[in-house]
Amino acid sequence: MALRVRGFVRAGAAIAACTLIAACTPEPPVENPPTPSASTPTASPTPTESEIERQMRLDYEAAEAAYRAAVDEVSRLASEGQVTAATPALKAVATGDYLKFQIDTLSDLAKKGQRIEGTVRVVGVSRAGGWRADQLGLTACEDNSSWRLMDRKGRDVTPKDRPDYIQSLDLIKSGGRWKVTDTTSRTIPNVDDSDCPK
Repeated sequence: MALRVRGFVRAGAAIAACTLIAACTPEPPVENPPTPSASTPTASPTPTESEIERQMRLDYEAAEAAYRAAVDEVSRLASEGQVTAATPALKAVATGDYLKFQIDTLSDLAKKGQRIEGTVRVVGVSRAGGWRADQLGLTACEDNSSWRLMDRKGRDVTPKDRPDYIQSLDLIKSGGRWKVTDTTSRTIPNVDDSDCPK
């Protein structure tokens, strides 16, 4: 404690000495910084997006939301195991060959008396290809490790070989809504060890 007190005393003496020395030396002239003129342009902290960039961003966001909704609805229907036709919720986000493929898959499950427990996990989605006001592309990575295939007696009949997928998706805008219309699938051993968008 004594060392601290001495430290404060020394500091106080040093401040007093500096004050005395400063009183004897003339102060340097004060320079006023130049004031910016009214015509000096100021940079925006973040660049603003153009109208077309805004529309593209909104379209890609809506298209991704439609794809994710399609995956969720198909997973929900597969968990029921008795679905052979598209629901209004699925038709709202899927059309064309993509919708036909999903209904064929669901019908096959129903015919075999099987259902899915769990869901496909969408790991990441990114833009792919060009953009038009009524058509665009996405690339999505799907993890298939979190679902199980159950038979009509409740037994787990999940295939041992369940690869993950990179999906190249085509989407169209129909009736003011984005819908997945087609996909090309590429199998990969493990989505976590790939160059999928995260």
